Amino acid sequence: MLVIEKINISDIKPYKNNTKLHPPEQIEQIKRSILAFGFNDPIAIDKENIIVEGHGRYIACVELGHEEIEVIRLGHLTEAQRKAYSIAHNKITMNSEFDFEKLKI
Repeated sequence: MLVIEKINISDIKPYKNNTKLHPPEQIEQIKRSILAFGFNDPIAIDKENIIVEGHGRYIACVELGHEEIEVIRLGHLTEAQRKAYSIAHNKITMNSEFDFEKLKI
């Protein structure tokens, strides 16, 4: 069962070998989204509070001064699974395009 927890942002640790780049322009976009719509996508962390996915959202929340943040724990993953899931999660979101005709609507 998926459980959303709220923890101190200072307890979260970025993964030191995160392969996804988060340029300042993207962080600004994430910050604007959070300010406009709220924080609606919890960060995934492992049992040691290390980020599995959500580094950009984490950075944005730190810059916005959040003291607490919603997370989901993926403590069931082995280290190899955690690494593979992190890459797959980021890559899969990049594997599709928008339907521009529907966007016009």
